Amino acid sequence: MTAIDWKRELKPALEKWDPYPEAAVLVGSHARGEATAWSDIDVVCVGQGPGYVFELTERGPMSWSFATFDEHRANMMNPHSCGQVVPAWRDAHVLHDPQGRAGELVAFAKAWDWDLLDPAPEVWAARTVYGYAEEVMKLHRAIALEDWVNARVQASILAVHLAPVVAGGTRTFFTSENHLWHLLAERLGVEWGKLQEAALATEGEAPAVSSAAAIELFRRACALFEASMTPDQRTVVRYALEAGGRGRS
Repeated sequence: MTAIDWKRELKPALEKWDPYPEAAVLVGSHARGEATAWSDIDVVCVGQGPGYVFELTERGPMSWSFATFDEHRANMMNPHSCGQVVPAWRDAHVLHDPQGRAGELVAFAKAWDWDLLDPAPEVWAARTVYGYAEEVMKLHRAIALEDWVNARVQASILAVHLAPVVAGGTRTFFTSENHLWHLLAERLGVEWGKLQEAALATEGEAPAVSSAAAIELFRRACALFEASMTPDQRTVVRYALEAGGRGRS
């Protein structure tokens, strides 16, 4: 469908919201012309609203995201979200924009650059990734106690939560979280991809194997941003990585 078709098709759906959005855009796979049978229709609204709504419609699954103009701009300046939010606004199809607010956000996204972020993405990633040292220590404890339920949980937390941090710190754009882990494997190499898969037990890896892979993911993620870490942060990372050896002594 063309952008004009979407304007016509989605106008009745927009009219149900009170207050009426200041602006609305279509984002995601439908906006990019890459939709599949599993794709939902993603509409982002500028203005007051319920935050997030997911519903089934005659057109298929539809998600609605509401935020103010300032909140949308803030999301583009947030290292955790900008890698996905900025491309979404760059590809957006404007559905409703009487005051030009959506147009301003699209223009801001197109002019946006990683160097606008303060602190720099690498510094933010260093501050964030070392914080997962606590999860690594919990994982070491679970391994020592052969508590494989908690080991699986902690390994999954590391594999899932490290990905957007590494993406932000390596200045990586991604159009969907569905692509993020594959994209990181392409960008960071085969070994990174194998570690992600093992940490998530995609081949049915034993808990001890997936746990070791998750710890190695953490080690490699920290190594990516070590130059931006403070001495105290490096000390915490080293302590967490050595926790397994202390547990065996």
